[in-house]
Formats: sequence, C-alpha cells, structure tokens
Amino acid sequence: MNFKEFATKNVYRNVKAYFAYFLSSSISAALLFSFTMIIFHPKFVVLKLPGHMRNALHITTIIAYLFLCFFVFYSVSTFLKSRYKEFGILYIIGASRRQIQRMISIENIIITSLSGVVGIILGIVFSKILLAVSGKLLGVNALGFYIPFKAMIITFIGFIIIGIMISIFCSFIIKEDMVLKLLKGTKKPKAEPRTSIILVILCVVLLIVGYYMSITSSEKNIAYRIIPVTVIVIIATYLLFAELSTFIIKLLKKNRRLYMKKTTVLWVSNLLYRIKDNTRMFFLITITTTVALSAVGSVYAYWRDKEHQINKDFPQAFFLSDIYSNKNKIDLKGNFIETSLKNKDIEYNKANSELKLIIYGAEDKVAVIKEDTYKELASTLDLSIVRFNKNEAIMITDSTAHEEKSVVLDNTEIQVAKKVNNRIMPAFYGDVYVVKDNVYERINGSKVYFSTFNVKNYKDTLNICNGYKNKFSEDNMDKICKSFLKANILETTKIAYSVILFSAIFIGLIFFVTTASFLYNKCYMDIIEDKSKYKQLNKIGLTYKEIKKVLNIEIGVLFLLPYAVAVIHFIFAINALNAFQIKITVPAFQVIGIMLIVQIMYFLIIRKNYLLEIKKSLI
Repeated sequence: MNFKEFATKNVYRNVKAYFAYFLSSSISAALLFSFTMIIFHPKFVVLKLPGHMRNALHITTIIAYLFLCFFVFYSVSTFLKSRYKEFGILYIIGASRRQIQRMISIENIIITSLSGVVGIILGIVFSKILLAVSGKLLGVNALGFYIPFKAMIITFIGFIIIGIMISIFCSFIIKEDMVLKLLKGTKKPKAEPRTSIILVILCVVLLIVGYYMSITSSEKNIAYRIIPVTVIVIIATYLLFAELSTFIIKLLKKNRRLYMKKTTVLWVSNLLYRIKDNTRMFFLITITTTVALSAVGSVYAYWRDKEHQINKDFPQAFFLSDIYSNKNKIDLKGNFIETSLKNKDIEYNKANSELKLIIYGAEDKVAVIKEDTYKELASTLDLSIVRFNKNEAIMITDSTAHEEKSVVLDNTEIQVAKKVNNRIMPAFYGDVYVVKDNVYERINGSKVYFSTFNVKNYKDTLNICNGYKNKFSEDNMDKICKSFLKANILETTKIAYSVILFSAIFIGLIFFVTTASFLYNKCYMDIIEDKSKYKQLNKIGLTYKEIKKVLNIEIGVLFLLPYAVAVIHFIFAINALNAFQIKITVPAFQVIGIMLIVQIMYFLIIRKNYLLEIKKSLI
C-alpha cells in the first residue's frame, strides 16, 4: 500500500469524523451551485435589473465563497486538533512532516472535490423546485430548467481551490516538534478558569450602551450609529462568553445548596470548562447567527412592508414637477398621462398648482405651499382639511419627532398650528409647510410647477408608466425636475428588495449550515473524552438516566446559548428599523421562529446520536 492509498483509506476509516464536515460542505456546495445557476439563468440574465443589483448578486456569491473558505479552515483546524495523538504516533513510527502534510492535503482534496460533486448533484435534483421558488421571489415567471454548465464549472473549481488552499494552510498547524503535545492530546489537566471583575463590568456596560444606542436610533442618526454599535456589541459578545458566563457559573458554585444538589455539581462544573474552552466558537456562532438573522429579518421586514411604505411616501399615482418657466413641459407630460388614463377608462383626480422650494446647502430643502393648494391636494386624496389662522402654518410630515412650535421660512418666523402625518406630496420634498396666501407671496424660493393624477388602483397604471418612461426618458432629473410614477416605483422596489431578500436568505443559509457544522465537530471532539469520563462515573454509581440529564443540559447549552444571545442581539438590532417606521414585529417573530425550529430539530438529532454513543460505551 503506497502513501496515497494510505491517505485515501484514512478518509474511509475516519468517515464518522469527516461526515459533518463533508455533509455541511456538500450542502454549502449545493447552495452555491443553486445560487450561481439562478444568476446565470438565460431568463434571469435578460431580466431588466439595474447594474448595481447585478453587482450585488455577484458580490453575494463572492462573500459566500470567502465565508466558506473561513468555515473550512476553522473546521479543519478544529478537526486536526482532535487528531493530535494520531499524528504523534505517525511521527514516532517514522513519518516525516512532509508526509503528514501530504496526507492531510490528499484527505481534504478528496473531501472538497466529493462535496463539490455531491453539491452539484443535489442542486440539479432540486433545481426545478429552486427555480420555481426563486422565480416567484424575484417577481418573474417560473425559471425553466436548463443545463447549467457554467454554474457546474464555477462550483467545482471553487471547491478544488478551497481544497488546495487548505493544503497550504495545514502546513502551519502540524509541526514535528510538537510530538509530545500531540501524544498527550487534550488530556493535560486544566486549571480552573479565571475571571476578571473589571472585564465582567465592562461587558455589562458595553451591552447596555450598545442596546440603548440601537433602540434609540432615529432616521437622522442611525447611519452614524451602525458601526459604533456593531463594534461595541461584538466586543461585548466576546466578553460575555469569555468572562461574564464564567462569572455567573462561579456564582452558582458558591450557592452550596444548589451546587451540591444531585447531578447539579456535575453539569455546573462541566459547563464552567466547556463555555470557557469554547469561547471563540460560541463567539463566532453568535456573531454569524446574528448577522444571518439581522440580514434576513431586516430585508424581509422591508420586503413585507414595501407597499405600505410606497403608499405613505408617494400619495399620488403620478406627480410631475419642474421649474415654473417649464410649465408647458409639465402640461405636455400631463396631457400624455391624462390621454392614456382616458384610453384605459381609468377614473382619476387631477390637480395642477405650484410650490416654493427653499434649498439649504447641498441636501436640505423645505417645501412651502398655499392654503388653496393644500385644500386641492387634500380633496383629491380624500383627506380631511385642517384649518389654521393667519400667521400660522401647518406642518405636513411623517416624522415622529417632537412637534415644532415655530419655523423660520426665508427669515419669516411662523407659528406651527398643527402637525399632520398624512403626506399630500412625495416624500422627496420632506416636511411641507402650508401657509396663508399672503405669507406665501412674501417667501422667496425656487418656484416649482407641478401636476398630479390620482386613481383608485394605481397598480393598473404600470403600462402607462412604462409608456411615459419610453416617451420622456431623455429628460434630465434634478432637484426640481422630477417625475414620480407610483406603479413604476412599486415595480422597481419589488424587484430590488426581492433580489436583496434572495441574497440575504442565501447568505443566511450558508451561515446556518456552517455554524451547525462547527457544533457537530465540537460534539465529535467532546464525545471521545466524554465516553471515558462517563464510563468511569457509571462504575462508581452514576446511572444512565442521570448521565442523560447532565448531557441534555450540556448539549442544550452548547447548541442554544449562542442562538439565544444572537436572538437578543437581533431583537435590539431590528428595533432600529422603528426609526424608519417599518412594521417589524411579525417579520421578526417569523424569522426567529423558523430559525428556532430548525435549531431545535438539529439539536434533537445530534443529542440522540450523542446519547446513543455514550450509552454504547457504558455496556
């Protein structure tokens, strides 16, 4: 038997150890293949997606590959550490460092190649369902089956490259001068984990600060808070597992009545070491799960709420505006829309008027309209009209901020009589102030002429919007010259959020599959030591029922603690969407519920196999 045959057979001998790594790699390969197959689909290629959306899909694929590389490296390094004794024996019987590295390289190339092939096969088997679901999600008709040669090549080559990179990576892990350490493996006695009260307090403070900054975010400051909050929570998460959890378990140990009660002494002591030893793994799983939950949850919340947001931000089916000197252009465009509506037998309400736009700096602007204009727009939208007195104004906004008592418009201070939350103009114009006619005439600003059309069901006007776009596509849009076509905006938004949601779900699945594999690998490493430990405890009187109780707690903490922390992070993170008045409760609970069900199912499967192995060792 040559060395290549020895390495190949070693994979078969360690099939149980490699199974989780192979299975998760195969599922990841299937997901990557399916995603690549969809974005290279002939029908998807001709879909009129904006360039940045196509780029987002390609970037998503790259992110997935990079994360897979990280996952494979982490899994392999963890798995190799569990084989220290095996490598030590090989060194003693004469194997060289180069031979050990070659053996590991052959093993990993075999597994990554096979997982790539299996993933492609799985992707093809379930391609019909995936294409139908993805087509519906992306807002197009069901994508038909085709032979995805390009996706096959990309997926297979990608996994071959991962295998080669692992071969290079492994040369830095196993070294010949570590024979004594390799032979001892993980049997060296461990000192009791220490905790720092300063780091425990810092962890609690950082969590409170991070959560507070998240839930108090507003539309104006959220962009500046995202990075600081993320950094704060990441640091706090690491300290939570490295210090706070150990501190809490030590407090449990000090409660002698609880600690010395039956099997509590055993699982509390075990958890003290398990959590401390697995700090990095818990940290990685928590952060990746939080990212997956937040990505899917936030995009899903936007996706569900997109129509409500568009109805709120764009009250009219059509809103056309330009500088007052270009009034004839707006009338020409308005005539086209009016004629199109009449040809389609669609009833409509029309309003033509003007506003003044006061522009401050590069972005800030304030729109001012007359009372008569306000009444006309409100009547076309069936909104109640708010009355106000001379030298007063109405503020029309959807902001939940504190009401202004007065406002200065072009050096003219006006008292704000009331704040109205129902928009009468597109959100582009921000807060709109309604003033009396004489006040309006005194205010200096860019005079804008606009024309609006409102219909009962704006979704029926999509063809008219497309016709308008084709006819007037040469117009240059700026701060004043604007065309808001509600049906077209909805269609564009649906496609955009569908693509983003599709990408978020894909990345979320990759994260979930790989983190599940981390847990399986950890369980496999622990079970070798646990078999010996519980066999000795069984001999001195600990029953299988008591062992089962202890392991239920230990495995439950291993699987559910990172998820529980990730869910808490996610709840505070998604609450930031309240700043944009997004309905988040239902989407959040749906995402948490689905992930929790899958996590519990995976926990039950691993727990059953784990207990079965322990039970066999007791016989």
